[in-house]
Parts: sequence; structure tokens; C-alpha cells
Amino acid sequence: MRDVRRARLRGRRGLGWRATMAGVFIAVALPPAAVSEDNRAAARLEAMATFLAKTKSLSVAADCSYDVVQDSGQKIEFGERREMTLRRPDRARIDVTRRDGSRRGVLFDGTQLTAFDLDEKVYATVPKPGTADAAFAYFTQDLNMRLPLRELFATDLPQELKDVLGTARLVGQEKLGGVATDDIAFRGDTADVQLWIPHDGDPLPRRIVITYRLAGGQPRFEADFRDWNLKPDAPDSLFTFAPAAGAEQIPILAPGRGKPAGEKRP
Repeated sequence: MRDVRRARLRGRRGLGWRATMAGVFIAVALPPAAVSEDNRAAARLEAMATFLAKTKSLSVAADCSYDVVQDSGQKIEFGERREMTLRRPDRARIDVTRRDGSRRGVLFDGTQLTAFDLDEKVYATVPKPGTADAAFAYFTQDLNMRLPLRELFATDLPQELKDVLGTARLVGQEKLGGVATDDIAFRGDTADVQLWIPHDGDPLPRRIVITYRLAGGQPRFEADFRDWNLKPDAPDSLFTFAPAAGAEQIPILAPGRGKPAGEKRP
């Protein structure tokens, strides 16, 4: 389940939304129109975050691309399609199909977190009773595994965004797939983020671009969202892992511990 070439872009980088503000020597007053547009950008981000955090269940597909910086400094782009289903507070499933056709995923059934690779015919599980938020935070932070867009679907998204609303700027208005959107940019402590949020209807993002500006080579992650569904068919069976015939169970090793995750030290 390990891909060395891709491992450089880790999910634990997240979106880098905790902002640090740099001082300036000269203060320049913004025109009223610019201030109004920036206030609108912040309001749109808040509306999106609140809407996503309060949604009880959802499913969405995302066409993603991401850079992997090589030892030489060259950036190589890879891509994948992610299909995500969330049923709060304690059910989640992510299926990933890479451009080369390989398939893998992660699911959480309220008590157990499972990562699987259908092509390698391996899977790993770790007991983790609780919420989907806590399970995926453990997956990225404790296990150091890649899980893009986790923060966007966390229930604490509104709180995480509060620190960066002052950096929000309205870049412009654009149409994506025939849908009129606001192109909004903001800065976190480690990343620059752009989000495209529709003018009308539910504030569900259409596109996101993240630039990890403190990482070597400043790699980017991009995702185009489609097929949002706020009432998906999500029975318990969708979040229950059933290994295929011949699949091998392998341990998840927590970094630096040398023992399978969830196993106590003697």
C-alpha cells in the first residue's frame, strides 16, 4: 500500500489554515469597493464552512491532481478520482481511483478504521471508536497517512477558518461548468488556497487549489468537485469492509513506534 514516488505529498500538511500575519511598514487604505468585495469573500467562506459542517450526510466526487517534487527538484503531476460519502457523526468512506487504474480507499464504521488496496489485495484495520473527525485526524496526524481534503469535511471547519477570514480576497467571478462562482483566495500559515463557490444555491465548492508554499518546490493540489448529493443512499453496509477472497491483512505501523497501531507497548 506504499507508493514511494507519491509519498512526499502527505495528507498531514492539510490546508494550512492557521494564519500568521506579517507586519508592514506602510499602511495603505483600501478603496471602499475593495473592502466590500473582501468582506463578501469572507462571508462566502463562512457560509460554505457552516453549511458543510452542519450537513448530516453528503456524497461528492472530486477529480484531483497533485505535484510530487522529486529529489532533483522536478515536479511530477499525478491524478486521481475521489468518491467520498459521509454520514455524521461516525460513518465515512473514500474510494480512490488513480489515473493508472489502481484502486484503494479508506472507510470508517464508527468503531474501526480500514485502509485497503484492491489491486495489491491488502488491507489494514485499527480499532478507533468515536467520530469520523477523530478517526481521520488519527489517520493523518498519528499514522502520517495521506488524506487530502480532510479538513474541508471536518465539523470544526468554521472554527478553523476564523483565523484566515481576514486574508480572504475576492479574485473575481468565473463560470465553472456553466455555474457562476466567486473565485476566493486566502492564506494560511503554510498554504495558499483558492476556492470557487457558486453565487446561487447551496454554497458547495466547485473547485479548490492549494499551494504548499513552505514545502520544497511549492507543490500544488487541485480538485474539481461534482455530483454533490446531500441525501445519499448510505446504509451501514456501505461503511463495512468485506475483504475480497485472497486479500491479506497487514498491520498499520505508527511512525517512530515500530509497533502496529493500536497495540500497546509492553
